[in-house]
Formats: sequence, structure tokens, C-alpha cells
Amino acid sequence: MQLTINDIVRIFAVTEQTVNKWIEKKDMPCIKANEQYRFNYIELLDWALEKRVKLTPELLTLGETENHNPSVLYQALKAGNIYYDISGSNRGEVLKSIVDLLPLAQKLNKKSLLQMLIAREKMMSTAIGNGIAIPHVRNPVVLHMDHPSITLCFLKKPVDFKALDGKPVFILFTLLSPSVKKHLAILSRLAFCLQNTQLQEYLHLKASPEEILAEMRVLESKITPAVNAGKEER
Repeated sequence: MQLTINDIVRIFAVTEQTVNKWIEKKDMPCIKANEQYRFNYIELLDWALEKRVKLTPELLTLGETENHNPSVLYQALKAGNIYYDISGSNRGEVLKSIVDLLPLAQKLNKKSLLQMLIAREKMMSTAIGNGIAIPHVRNPVVLHMDHPSITLCFLKKPVDFKALDGKPVFILFTLLSPSVKKHLAILSRLAFCLQNTQLQEYLHLKASPEEILAEMRVLESKITPAVNAGKEER
């Protein structure tokens, strides 16, 4: 998606003079053609994160009009929402607090979902190390959902999740999927993104939802070329 300088003024809610200063002094990524600046959406997001420029809802919403690049992870996280200071002194209490927040349809039973999440943890911890866990049910099909969601929760106090690295968990991505195929696709994308040191830094600092969503959008865009290449080979 190519943006004009007028688009930048609108989505960042700044003056054209400010945008020109960003270009000259803050290395704002752009190209100049026919005496007019053009900006790439993903490069713009990456730059804004690096330079700590205040993100706006308009900037994040703009990316949703891009249909040529899949953004399954970003959309799932936006649907599931981000919460802070979740209470709980053990795995069961934490999972109950999270399930109470999940955006579930009325036909889905929260008590049953909680039991499935706890059973999954008893079978094998979903903690992946460095204070992060990804609670999810063993068989996504039983949920009968229309769309996937990821709910990110930051705990008030770290809790022992039996992680292999021995570190307590305080960052949880609760994943709900309508099918095994979508579940694996989102889980693999999430695992890829969580390898990124900058995203981990945002998570450990409990960054704003806007910063986390933007970083996810940038990281997920880096997966897209490989996915598209695979489709072309078929």
C-alpha cells in the first residue's frame, strides 16, 4: 500500500511540516517521484516502532484494507484483545481469569473450555520459556468457532507454569481456533514472531496494545512472501 504525504498527516494527526522534519531528521522511509513523496505501509509501521513515534488507531486500521497479504495473526490478536494486570496465584486461577475475558459466543461453554485448558496444561505445559505461555485446547474443532482469536494477557504476578526453563509465566497468548488447520497456521506464525527480540522486549515492558499490534503486523508481513511462494510452486 502506497501512501501520500496527506495520508501521513491524517493518520498520524500531525502537520505537513512535522512530516517533512521526520523525513529530513528521522529517516522516515519514503521515495520521491514527480516531486511527491510516497510511503510504504509496512516500512512506515516499522519506522514508527523504531523511532517511538506515537501510533494511532487510524494507522493500525489502515493495514486492514490490505487484502494481498494475509494477516491472520494480527486479526486474531485484534479480535481477542489485550488485557493487563490479570489476577491469579496458580495456573488454574490464572486460566479462569482469562477464560472470563475471552470473546466467546453464547453457544460456547466457558466452564467446559476452562476444563479443556487445564487438562492441556496437565498433559504438557504450554509455557515456551522466557515468561511466555500459549494456552490452547488439544482439539480446536470442539470449539465450533467461526473465526480464530488470540487473547494476550499480562499477569499481575508471575505464576509457575512448569516451564522447561524454570521461569514463571506472566505473558499469556490464549489461542482459540475453529479448525486444526487454522490452529496450526496461527500457532506457527505466533511462534515465529515470538522469536523476535524486539517483540519480546515490548512484551516484557508491557507495551501499549497499539505498539504490540503494530509490531505483530510488521513481523507477520515478513512471513507472507514465503507463503505466497509456496502457493506459486503448487
